[in-house]
Amino acid sequence: MPNRLMIAVTASLMALTPGAGLAQAQAQDRARTPTLTIHADQVQARVSPDLYGLMTEEINFSYEGGLYGELIRNRSFKADPSAPAWWDAVGDARLSLDTATPLNAALDLSLKLDAGGASKARPAGIANGGYWGVPVRPRTTYRASFYAKGFKGPLKISLQSADGKKVFASADIKAAGGDWRRYEATLTTGDVAVTKAARFVLSTTQPGTVWLQQVSLFPPTYNNRANGDRPDLMRKLADMKPAFLRMPGGNYLEGDTIPERFDWKKTLGDPAARPGHQSPGKYWSTDGMGLLEFLEWCE
Repeated sequence: MPNRLMIAVTASLMALTPGAGLAQAQAQDRARTPTLTIHADQVQARVSPDLYGLMTEEINFSYEGGLYGELIRNRSFKADPSAPAWWDAVGDARLSLDTATPLNAALDLSLKLDAGGASKARPAGIANGGYWGVPVRPRTTYRASFYAKGFKGPLKISLQSADGKKVFASADIKAAGGDWRRYEATLTTGDVAVTKAARFVLSTTQPGTVWLQQVSLFPPTYNNRANGDRPDLMRKLADMKPAFLRMPGGNYLEGDTIPERFDWKKTLGDPAARPGHQSPGKYWSTDGMGLLEFLEWCE
């Protein structure tokens, strides 16, 4: 197909009188160019303020890794059924997924951490780099929690530099052994430099095997709400004073297949009892930001 711009220029030049120069061509083109004048100070019609709102959708990590406060990526180990995606071994540790040791019917597998080679000189464990790094800020308290089974002994959780050479904050936990149990602790940073090149580490200096599930890390959230949202993004949304919020989005609502749709009934209750699902964006959604969290967000 001929270039439309070339046709337009040719037609313009043909319309000129013989011998007309480029300046005359440009002047004639300007004369034929329509103009649009906007009188912003003259109100012609009023639009209901209820029609101004925000459209959001869970694509490109808008919620998971975005608005939702969770900093751990693949906290339930369900993003890839064949391997513990986004988790790395620390020290002499071996990681595997265990479908024979589920936390519950929703989280129907667990991470088996074989720390048989752990020692005080060389701790063994797991590390998670979050969504493109775990952001660390000075004088900030983070809430960590996880479920553990089988292991009785010392466990340490920490925020470290990506290379593991610097520890920004840490907490010691004594695992009780036996059946599944939830553990929680806070990690508080000192006068550290702001960085996103950090990771979350759970490790032990005692040899043994521990099963893990729902390993979670939250920074301060908007209005200090548990299982809440990032305060910086929420403030930006609130400052726009939207009359409505569209959620959870079209493609995310319907899913690529029926099993991958946003089944709101499965997003209620304890976040550790939500199965999660694959989003159309080809990444795992924990459904931590479920229907109740959407309604709290609107509120």
